[in-house]
Amino acid sequence: MKDYFKTIISTPKKWELVYWWVLRATMIFAIVDSLFGLGRYGFGLEQSVNIQQVLQSFANLVGMFAWEICMMFSKKKWPHYIPPHFQDGLIIILWLASFGGAYINFYYSINSYDYIMHVVLGAYSVIIGYEICTAMQKRDRKTADLSVVLLCAFGFSFIVGTGWELFEFTFDQIAGGDSQHWSQSLALWAAEKFDNPGLAKPWIFNPASYSPRLQEITDGTTLYSSAQEVYNVRYAVIDTMEDIIFNTLSAVAAYIFLKIHPYWHKGKNDVNAMFADEKETANV
Repeated sequence: MKDYFKTIISTPKKWELVYWWVLRATMIFAIVDSLFGLGRYGFGLEQSVNIQQVLQSFANLVGMFAWEICMMFSKKKWPHYIPPHFQDGLIIILWLASFGGAYINFYYSINSYDYIMHVVLGAYSVIIGYEICTAMQKRDRKTADLSVVLLCAFGFSFIVGTGWELFEFTFDQIAGGDSQHWSQSLALWAAEKFDNPGLAKPWIFNPASYSPRLQEITDGTTLYSSAQEVYNVRYAVIDTMEDIIFNTLSAVAAYIFLKIHPYWHKGKNDVNAMFADEKETANV
């Protein structure tokens, strides 16, 4: 245990420790204030939504200790080889999601905030996947073709994106919230409450993106009478699909970035070159 605390204190740079704990402290303040403070949390949202957001904030706070959790694993496990710098980006993403999005209320005051968060999440998930693949190489001290590493990193971003949607869905089911925007009625309520009509209109697939349509079933009953009605029926799936689209587009951009600049597979940090030299030495 003594070695563990020495590792988590001495390995990161000093500015990283300060940076991490400033963000963690503000998250803790937001959670405490939400439960026992002045009622600022959610800026007037109903109590059931508050509890749901507090639970999400607490889960994100745990995620802000991801690197410290990785360091609990032995040297035989790949998490032990994750570098502390991977948490520099992760911690700000989690902070922006909970403190910025929920506590300061950016999700309701800035229409594009959720889409921005999904762009950042999709891209950084590829980086995290790349770090995980490289950590596995370091554990096994083996080379791996860069194209395989990048493909795995790209696939990992889809796991994270899907996991996030499952996370939101689960908390909506348990705590009665609307983080996944499953209800158009709640969206209309929020739009009216915060005097922001944009909250009830997804960014890409809004009513204007549908052409008017009319569909009748066998008994002559009109199933859809307008593009607006089609949109209303599909509102929940539209919101989720937009999140997936933004995740995917940003993941592609991150994949291209790593293809151009694979920082663990070029120059002095090239793990393939390092382990290839070790293999040659062992064969001599």
